Amino acid sequence: MTFDFMNNEFLRDGEGRIIGRFDKNLLRDGTGKIIARYDEADNRTRDRSGRIVGSGDQRLRALELNENCK
Repeated sequence: MTFDFMNNEFLRDGEGRIIGRFDKNLLRDGTGKIIARYDEADNRTRDRSGRIVGSGDQRLRALELNENCK
């Protein structure tokens, strides 16, 4: 999976489809559903159900995990 960082808000796949977007500390998928939330206070990223994805900003990892589940 490749990411296009030309636009700081939207993430696109190699075919130009929007697969995600950053919304402040949230990452949403292409349909607008929340994928992950990064909390700077405790330096952890959580998925949409509140489970810890990892320490630090792991929102792109959560998006990749979400894309692989489709």
